[in-house]
Amino acid sequence: MEINKAILKAPQGSEKMNTSLGWVLVIAIIGVSAVLFKVLGLLAGFALLALPIGAVVLSILWNKPKFGVWGTIVISFLSAGIARYVPGPWGLSVDILLALSWLTVILNKRVRVNWKFAKNDIVTVSVIWFAYLTLEIVNPAGNGLVAWFYAMRGIGFYQALTVPLIFLLFREEKDLIKFFNVIIAFSLLGTIWGFKQQLLGVDAAEHHWLYAENHHEEHVLHGVLRVFSYYSDAGAFGSSQAMMSLMCAILFLGPFKTVKKTKYLILAVVFLLGFAISGTRGALAVPLGGGIAYLILIKNFKILMAGFSGMVLVFVILKYTFMFQGVEQVRRMRTALDPNNKSLSVRHDNQKIFARYIADKPFGAGIGTAGFWGARFNPTSLMANTATDSWFTKIWAETGIVGFTLHLMIVGFILGKGAHKIMNMRLEKNRTYASALYAMFAGALLASYGNQVLIQMPTGILLNFALPFIFLIAERDRTEENPPV
Repeated sequence: MEINKAILKAPQGSEKMNTSLGWVLVIAIIGVSAVLFKVLGLLAGFALLALPIGAVVLSILWNKPKFGVWGTIVISFLSAGIARYVPGPWGLSVDILLALSWLTVILNKRVRVNWKFAKNDIVTVSVIWFAYLTLEIVNPAGNGLVAWFYAMRGIGFYQALTVPLIFLLFREEKDLIKFFNVIIAFSLLGTIWGFKQQLLGVDAAEHHWLYAENHHEEHVLHGVLRVFSYYSDAGAFGSSQAMMSLMCAILFLGPFKTVKKTKYLILAVVFLLGFAISGTRGALAVPLGGGIAYLILIKNFKILMAGFSGMVLVFVILKYTFMFQGVEQVRRMRTALDPNNKSLSVRHDNQKIFARYIADKPFGAGIGTAGFWGARFNPTSLMANTATDSWFTKIWAETGIVGFTLHLMIVGFILGKGAHKIMNMRLEKNRTYASALYAMFAGALLASYGNQVLIQMPTGILLNFALPFIFLIAERDRTEENPPV
């Protein structure tokens, strides 16, 4: 036994030796990277520097798959902004993190999950929708497998991967609270960055993105910047900020302590200002759709009437008066209610073009034929040169009347069952949390009539978390006692 112990015991100085070897390895990596920077360029140097970082990330995810799922939220907020400074396929990081999380759940026996938790209606409809998208690979009108791969990710792939992971790994209330805190933190950082652009102007990388990459026509109107923060564009920034303002406003109305309610109220106002400086007209539908959904959920006639009255007042001010016309953001929002708006007419004309083109295509023109990916893989096609604008138009054009009908059925099912679950919750705290998430989805859904909000980062990823959380809250509500808040 003594011999065995002696063998197993590390020799004196081994820890120092390991530390020294570690530093030698780090210095060697930096040295070789410097040579590669000089000889082969930035990408080769960064590739070597990324090796130890990648090893650490893999080690963490192998033991903590939840970190990979949390990482998708971080990347969904930051990927577009990072790409302006360090060009690269940062969006694929979401795919990598989700794939690694799934590999850990499946292969690492120390990560114990109860697979029965993944057997529920929301997972089922997510898988059904992705199965339909997979069948679109053989659509003869499509642009091929590569275009399909890139385009289907935001449409259904991320949802099919994320929703089951939430049910398997994020079952405790502390996960929900962390979700709220994380998205508030990164949204607030986005607001601050947006006001930096508004007050101090854009930096060199953002200026290059605006003018060298030809984004100024949609972001600089009459000499006024439509703030985009570190999001992909002003539309994504405005929609996300409007959604966060709505969420915080509903949480403010919850049964929480005064300090917590005050925090949510301040955040709601700050995010509302962020929405305003984006100049995004279509995002007006987020508080409208989400607000109506919330008022229906609470089943309080007095608040319902007060809420509707407030919405009508805002509508009347924007539609029939010139109040606050001196504010650029209000002027732009007012144009969204103009029936003679040229943008609206163009959208209707484009929908007629799509209708004629897919009249004999019940399964649509194929995933990846419209919008950005259509322009990349088949730039001369009619689909690529006709703007979809609306999320629903995109789904209809690419998946046909069959896919569009299936999509509407799934969305209707989620809305109906989610509302039923919330209305039958016992605890007001749980109803507030779930209602905030439900209103986010309903608002983004209505806003998607004019823009592709449901596919934008970070909104699309956030909603992939929000929907399963609603049903997890309902599960806990059946057994949970009313705790202090």
